[in-house]
Amino acid sequence: MKITKRTWGLIALVLGSLVFMLWLADLLHFGKIAPGTVPFKAEAGKGREFLVQEKTFPKELPVLAQVMSQSLTLLSSQVPGRVTRVDVEAGSRVRQGAPLVALSAAEFQARLRQAQAGVSQASAHLAQISADYQRYQRLLKEGAVSPREFEAMEARYRSAQASLTQAKAQVQEAATLDQYTLVKAPRDGVVAERRAAVGDLAQPGQPLLILYDPRDLQVEGEVNDEYRSRLAPGMPVGLTVPAANYSGKAALAEIFPISMSQSRTFKVRTERLAIPGLIPGMFARLTIPLGEAKGLLIPRAAVRRVGQLTMVEVMAEGRPGSRLVQLGKEVEDQVEVLAELQAGERILIPSPK
Repeated sequence: MKITKRTWGLIALVLGSLVFMLWLADLLHFGKIAPGTVPFKAEAGKGREFLVQEKTFPKELPVLAQVMSQSLTLLSSQVPGRVTRVDVEAGSRVRQGAPLVALSAAEFQARLRQAQAGVSQASAHLAQISADYQRYQRLLKEGAVSPREFEAMEARYRSAQASLTQAKAQVQEAATLDQYTLVKAPRDGVVAERRAAVGDLAQPGQPLLILYDPRDLQVEGEVNDEYRSRLAPGMPVGLTVPAANYSGKAALAEIFPISMSQSRTFKVRTERLAIPGLIPGMFARLTIPLGEAKGLLIPRAAVRRVGQLTMVEVMAEGRPGSRLVQLGKEVEDQVEVLAELQAGERILIPSPK
């Protein structure tokens, strides 16, 4: 019987499916490294042996965090006006009271002159009324004017006093508005961001600058709810800020009493830090101590990496053989082994080249 091309195609499909199923069942390896050890093609004596033992080491929780500033201040204008001068740039250090941004002040200066003129006019009017009031006081004693006439004069005198008081208040208000055209630094600090440029029209409440105090920085992170009972204010934690080349210790100052429902985490903040080069927004890492743990630690120098695979050379019958291992956290110059290695086994640490 003649076999057609269609029949050959079906046979090839069946054979291919069979090979694929055997591969899925891990019965065919095609170059995969099987669990266990394989002979290591290296000269004997190239390195030293290390006895794998269970050790106690600190258990720590790494927490991603960032540098933040509670003193971050948004500086804005309290009056509308055109920006005429900006005296600082981002990164500028300023002292308390230093001028930062100036607005057009012509309108407010005109108001101030008008209010001052009103004070002069009210003062002159009061001086005239005061003289008449004193004269009416003498005439009332002499009986030359009636009590009703004196009361009318006294009312005019009180009104003139009130007019002068009101005029002075208007001067004070106009002077205050005129002062608002010059935005000054409320405290010592560093300009984090400049949002104003000459010619911009500033409105009340519109941020012009952002200022922060470099001596008033903290690190804030989020911790899983399950660790809340392990934390307490004043607890020392590890702190690393790679961008500032800093690694050290800091104490927890704040532990937020509420949790975020979406992430099931709560915030923690360190004490205030005075670290050179620290800037709000920098990436940081907190390391929270959780007591001690037991596990297998081996030198990092014993680990060989092939792509994403991690291997060690396990001694068997006096010869090393490669074995895939699963690694955990690093502890100084050692690394934790989570699987595929047992206490009592010996591994080879290659000699430095």
